[in-house]
Amino acid sequence: MQTGPRATPLDSIRALRGIAVLLVLFSHMVSVEAKYAGDQILGSWGFAGFAGVDLFFVISGFIMVYVTQSVPNDVGSSWRFLLARSLRIYPLYWLVSLAVLLVWWQAPHLVFASEPKAPDLLRSFLLLPDVRDPLLPVGWTLIHEMYFYVVFAGLLLLKRNWLPIGLLAWALIIGVGYWQTGSAAPPFAKLVFSPLSFEFLGGTIAAFAYVRWRGVGWQMVLAAGVALFVLGLGYFAFFGPEQWTHLERALVFAPSASLLMYGLVGVESAGRGFSSILIWIGDQSYALYLTHLLTLSVIGRVWAMIAVDGPVDNVLALGVLLGLSLVVGQLTYVFCEKPLLRLAYFLRAKWAR
Repeated sequence: MQTGPRATPLDSIRALRGIAVLLVLFSHMVSVEAKYAGDQILGSWGFAGFAGVDLFFVISGFIMVYVTQSVPNDVGSSWRFLLARSLRIYPLYWLVSLAVLLVWWQAPHLVFASEPKAPDLLRSFLLLPDVRDPLLPVGWTLIHEMYFYVVFAGLLLLKRNWLPIGLLAWALIIGVGYWQTGSAAPPFAKLVFSPLSFEFLGGTIAAFAYVRWRGVGWQMVLAAGVALFVLGLGYFAFFGPEQWTHLERALVFAPSASLLMYGLVGVESAGRGFSSILIWIGDQSYALYLTHLLTLSVIGRVWAMIAVDGPVDNVLALGVLLGLSLVVGQLTYVFCEKPLLRLAYFLRAKWAR
């Protein structure tokens, strides 16, 4: 256990990423069981795990403010920021998307079999908004992430004491735009005015609060965040996945996840430790997030061939789904993501000049 405060909240963010990706993984395990098992021990309540995506958005907002608090407000800083985030997101996403593309070319019925329209490959690989999900379905969240980064890179041109005002102006634009266009807007407008951006903004508020108060009062904030987040999970578990509009998600999880974020970094500032298992999962969270649907799909098809009535095969298969997803995520992290990150570091040092 750590004995003193830390200057940089690291383990807390890694652990929270671990929680977020486990929630998303669990929600997709519910879908796989419903599709391949023939019977279920997990109910539709498990789709509440999609809230892991909302956690990821809040984490992103926190990190963006925290890591840029001392950078100068000039074009060079904005370029270096956007370059760093692009090299973090795109290379591994392209690699996994390429694997899906190869399968789609050979056996299109195995990829998006329920979709009548073929994916737009250019938009998929560039993470541009479209009327349907990208070739790699989880890429829809990365479209939002890249939008966050582009807007934030522009806001970095402001003086640091003007950054909160810039973020407030962005929030007002989102609110007015969503009110005017609603959920039926075309893809680009739907992205620009998405209420999910409020979750990113909630993370920035948590970061400003942490920079100012360094986790003071974290016990009460963490308790409130956990309580509200669990209540939010219960709300969506009770009403079912059809209630998951982006506006509802933002209203429920932007405040709760932001309080949770501040409380957890406060825990670390107080010198407390975190679960090594959650930190381990958090380290591979991006690789796991990108690969888990592929792993679940392959194991699910095998499960369908040997499924029997009763809960025994469900318990065993769900354990295999979880375990193999973590194994594939870790292997992808070690042998793909880490080398790509080293390459990205080299390219950043070269191109940033």
